[in-house]
Amino acid sequence: MLKLDLSSKYLILYSTFAGFITAWAISGLLVIVDIISQTPIGTFFAVIGTSLGFYDPAISQYIGFALHIATGTVAGNIFGQVSSFWNKLFPYNFKRGVTYGIIAGISLW
Repeated sequence: MLKLDLSSKYLILYSTFAGFITAWAISGLLVIVDIISQTPIGTFFAVIGTSLGFYDPAISQYIGFALHIATGTVAGNIFGQVSSFWNKLFPYNFKRGVTYGIIAGISLW
């Protein structure tokens, strides 16, 4: 069985945090899309919440937003775990980390 060393634990922590930050950034972009398209702010998140059975617009918006943030955070964590065991994905510098993070995000989308 493979043993995680300290650098692998930090990689998983940083990847999780990067997924969290990215989910917030994309949420901001979705709000900008709502402003440009002149729909109520948070429409994307409300659609997610409504599709899960939460029909109150305010609650469905918060549920959708929370799930969006949770999904980004979990995706970052999974990427960190996979890259700690698969050396070809290991982001050993900033440029490689950003590049692989973008590729992982687009592939998940």
